[in-house]
Amino acid sequence: MEKKRVIKSLEKLDTDLRNLLKQRYPDGFENYLTRLTNAQNEPFFVVPLETKDTTYLVKIAVTKNSEGEYDIDVEDDLVDDTDEVNEDFDDPSYDPDFEDD
Repeated sequence: MEKKRVIKSLEKLDTDLRNLLKQRYPDGFENYLTRLTNAQNEPFFVVPLETKDTTYLVKIAVTKNSEGEYDIDVEDDLVDDTDEVNEDFDDPSYDPDFEDD
């Protein structure tokens, strides 16, 4: 059986998926972010999250600061501020078959 594939915003994750995200990335997910581009050619960032039946790409809010570096805009309990964000997020393996939720 093929897994369902879904793109979902961090803010829309239910409690169980948020807890799973914290378990999978206990030291933060900054080093696992991938930069993708939407249909309007605007970049967005995702982190992978898998369950038994679904592969999620969780959208993470990221902004560029005045120094040109990326800042992650998430709740403090979901990210460890000790890691730096790498600007080389481009992933040519982006698969547009994910459902956007």
